[in-house]
Amino acid sequence: MFRRPLWIAAAFVLALVAGMTPARAADPVLVPIFDGKTLDGWTAHAKDAFVVKNGAIHSQKNASRGWIYYNKQQYKSFRWIFKLRQVSGNHKPTVLIWGKIATPALNGLGAIQFQPPNGGAWDYRPGHNNGGGKLFTKYPHPSWDVKKWAQCEILANGETGIARMACCPLPDGATKCKAQEVLKFEDKKEPAGREAPLAIQIHNKGIEDEYKDLVVESPVADPTKFITT
Repeated sequence: MFRRPLWIAAAFVLALVAGMTPARAADPVLVPIFDGKTLDGWTAHAKDAFVVKNGAIHSQKNASRGWIYYNKQQYKSFRWIFKLRQVSGNHKPTVLIWGKIATPALNGLGAIQFQPPNGGAWDYRPGHNNGGGKLFTKYPHPSWDVKKWAQCEILANGETGIARMACCPLPDGATKCKAQEVLKFEDKKEPAGREAPLAIQIHNKGIEDEYKDLVVESPVADPTKFITT
């Protein structure tokens, strides 16, 4: 009886197994949007409202309410990971997504506001300017101290208008932590997703917040899953 060489049989088996194995999603490509030294690529609402301090984007407490946004690219669907803490202030740290650069400037860039790490929110879109109500889903989690460093991940799908945030406190000296989802935004009637700059907001005068290690994935290899959880 004719017998195939063993190497041919082995190759056949390997090919069969490979054909049965599901393809793995591509690894995320995380691109830094802050160099840790300068504000190159960032535009602030007012001169000297933000500086670089200790390797972080630092909001000046004497600056008025406003924002700083990344000006080299706009994002509709993305994964945004960053670390933050509040040095001093009377309002939670805030970031803005899906806003719009306009003249005259829109209140809060007309954006969706997330408040990392604990998950407060606001809807600045024209015709809204409110807490968002049922458009935001807040998930239970421990109340984390905003004065200590935390890590957050925002996963936004501009096609569906769904944006989610997962955060976790960073132990002293740690560079990462295991996050849990704290907030979800979705508006089925008026999807908010659009090409827009990513922005850090000073909610009001007297606030000093710091952000560092800001990286973005866009397009997103897997828009359904956090990578920090």
